[in-house]
Amino acid sequence: MTLFQFSLTTSLIISFLGLFAWVQKSKFSEYMLTFSRSNKASVILLTVALGWFIFRYVLNLSEADFGNYKLVIAMVAVFIYFGSFALVKDFLSVRALCIICLFYSREVLDAAWLQDPPSRLFLVSVIYILIILSLYLGAWPYRFRDFFNWLGQKTQRVIILKSIILITGLLMLGISFSL
Repeated sequence: MTLFQFSLTTSLIISFLGLFAWVQKSKFSEYMLTFSRSNKASVILLTVALGWFIFRYVLNLSEADFGNYKLVIAMVAVFIYFGSFALVKDFLSVRALCIICLFYSREVLDAAWLQDPPSRLFLVSVIYILIILSLYLGAWPYRFRDFFNWLGQKTQRVIILKSIILITGLLMLGISFSL
């Protein structure tokens, strides 16, 4: 994908999340708390992450990058996939979402590498924030639950977060067309 396509995709995802938060009003925190412990979401997201890892990264390894061990690496990834469901059931959907966000961030940063338009800097800044959040929540996924519990205590906090998400998405959508 090109930088424009990634910018447009990222802005649409963020805008959709912001609109979803505005439409759901007070239930947004409840939905996020339900998502954090959802088994269905963890199966779907972890399967997407496993497929992305194997087909995008493992199958494209060269000999210099352990390309002779593609089958072994893929088998270890599948073992980790099934082991995660057996041993790490808590907040697995949050961890899987973090994995997907990190994979997506890599693709966006690769597309933005050495590109001319200075408007790409807003996209890259948002992606770096996403990377920091993904690393933090991937290491401590219970903080996801704690954050949305804290957020749900006052409606003003939810309104501020929804506004920030929606404004960021719409701003990025506008900037996308200047690339």
